[in-house]
Amino acid sequence: MPTAPNKSLITGGKYLALATALPGYVVAGFLLGAFADHWLHWPILRALGVIFGTFTGLSQIFRQLLRDEKRAQESKDLPK
Repeated sequence: MPTAPNKSLITGGKYLALATALPGYVVAGFLLGAFADHWLHWPILRALGVIFGTFTGLSQIFRQLLRDEKRAQESKDLPK
């Protein structure tokens, strides 16, 4: 019979995914900015893509952290 997964491994995996999400968003922003730069011939679009990717990645991390904090608070408030 399989055992239940360790809760710390699940939590670690979730936060490892968040840690790799930020560089992923930055790279995606750079690639989109480079494509727009090639298409429109505006070199500033690469930098704007990196800035947009960074902002998007950070906002995703903060949303996930706030969601986890809210769930922890709700589980603390539940009667046992």
